[in-house]
Amino acid sequence: MARSSFVVCLLLSVFACPRPESSVTPDRAATDAGVTVDPELERLRAGVAQLERELSTATRAADEALWAHWTTGAPLDAGVLAARRLLVATPQRLQLLEQASSRGVDDPRALGILESTLRAEALVAQLDVDDVGALEAALTFPAEGKEVRWRDLNRLLATEKSALKRKTLWSASLSAAEKLDAALAQRDAKLAQAVAPERPFDVYAEQRDVEPEAMRRVAEGVLTLTGEAWRLTLERLNAADTKLPVASLTRADLPRLMRVPADVELAFDKKVLAPRAIELLSGLGLYGRPGLTLDLTDTSKKHPLPLTVAPGGPADVRVSVRPLGGLRDQQLLLSELGVALALHHAATGRFVFDRLGDPALAQATGELLALLPLEPAWLESVGVQPQAQQAIVDSVTTQRLFTIRRAAAVYLARLDAVERSDAESKTRAAAIFTRALGVTHTEADLVRLRLDTDDALRSATTLRAMLLAEHLRQTLASTYGPAWFKETAAGEALRELWRAGTSVAAEDRIAPLGDALTAFWQRTVTITPVGQPRDGGVVVGEWPTPRDAPERPMSTARAWPRPIGPTDGGRQVRDWPQMTPRTIERRWVPRPWPQPLERRIERPDAGP
Repeated sequence: MARSSFVVCLLLSVFACPRPESSVTPDRAATDAGVTVDPELERLRAGVAQLERELSTATRAADEALWAHWTTGAPLDAGVLAARRLLVATPQRLQLLEQASSRGVDDPRALGILESTLRAEALVAQLDVDDVGALEAALTFPAEGKEVRWRDLNRLLATEKSALKRKTLWSASLSAAEKLDAALAQRDAKLAQAVAPERPFDVYAEQRDVEPEAMRRVAEGVLTLTGEAWRLTLERLNAADTKLPVASLTRADLPRLMRVPADVELAFDKKVLAPRAIELLSGLGLYGRPGLTLDLTDTSKKHPLPLTVAPGGPADVRVSVRPLGGLRDQQLLLSELGVALALHHAATGRFVFDRLGDPALAQATGELLALLPLEPAWLESVGVQPQAQQAIVDSVTTQRLFTIRRAAAVYLARLDAVERSDAESKTRAAAIFTRALGVTHTEADLVRLRLDTDDALRSATTLRAMLLAEHLRQTLASTYGPAWFKETAAGEALRELWRAGTSVAAEDRIAPLGDALTAFWQRTVTITPVGQPRDGGVVVGEWPTPRDAPERPMSTARAWPRPIGPTDGGRQVRDWPQMTPRTIERRWVPRPWPQPLERRIERPDAGP
């Protein structure tokens, strides 16, 4: 980095030297050719180009620092990360972008990405994320005569067989939850003052291309269409393990119900995870391409969570994974590869489209690969025994349903919190999560609202990615067969999908969210195991009913507008199949690529 910086400075000094009097400047040449040069346009072009270069330099430096920290345990230079946050949305920079947009000096989408990136960095600079993160990392609470780490709560609940002990542990964690809630409330108050008169929700919605009401309908549609499948799944899990009436289940029981069975974990030994990923890339014709680094070393100083960065743009994409074994580790590895491939194959020639912008397509392809353990053809191809395949499919199906329903609930509760007072939103959040997860949420759970409701609206991107991934999978399977993951033609189709980077909306390249939701629902109905409870005699009880059912349930009887084409002059409406929810194709508002920690799939054990 230091050497390249020296070379850049040297080149600048050379080209800044005085020229002979006979040399002709570009402006002079244009004048001699009879072309009028607008100095204002040139100033705007130069300003936009300079801003993009500054953002590129700061982003790549941050990626390098994160990579060194993640893979070697090197101290993380906070100054390097803060350098990017200094490129905040100052009035001067925003005015520059506004003027450039009005004069048409650059691609409108590129200008939108730059503006949303600046606004997002301004928010990050105000959030004090490090302070809240440090509190969470160090937080403990007393339970059964000892101090328990907050971050160990979910693991302890998952391994505890006694429902009474799980309830006691959950209640004991309330004091830690209250401390985190207070820290988040203080942060939110500071943020609200920093972005006034805009609401933080509006800033995040613009950043993530979320039209609130359209996304509400998508989330409601997910809960409506997958409700029966989740009810059957929860009853099956409960009958096989906790053996309690479903109506008596609480949040303390969810981690136990969602744990991956030991016999499933055995099929994903640590030693086979990487070879399977390499075999997948080889089958698609994507293995061994220069500029794509996969670090699978297992050292004590290496961070256990996955990371994907692109410090050199598409020509230098790096993935760090420390596989420990198990189904979720296999999914995480495949997911990170999907994200990395999308970054690596972006070929627009502009940093703003190759490295910034809408993350939905990259996350959708990550989700596409992460769901390969749901494919019997893939399980057979990697040597999983037939008797274990159904258990794996059941486990992945359970995770998938939980993840998308939880993401829908998180988004709906976050939107509800914007529209209502704090007390009202907490009460209704309990109803939303009871409906979505099928377990009763009590008054004591309400203190966790801020911990549940995703202030950065990542839940909206999770919903989009999961729905689009299913539609993409069905398209590949119908075109190249059930074993599409072995076809180089499928790999070429994916490369073509990735080449445009973020210059085109993900829905425009895959499908409208309404179609994607239909595809997701159809497969959910197909693969959800029904069967009788394994013990044959457990009374599953009533499904819990929310005390305050959310208003505006999604209608399934109306027809939704189709996407608006560039020259169609208006909305084109067609009838949809009965009982299929739809959503409006959204207005495109580019947003920045998420920070590295946001680019991993949401795991079922992310929080009880």
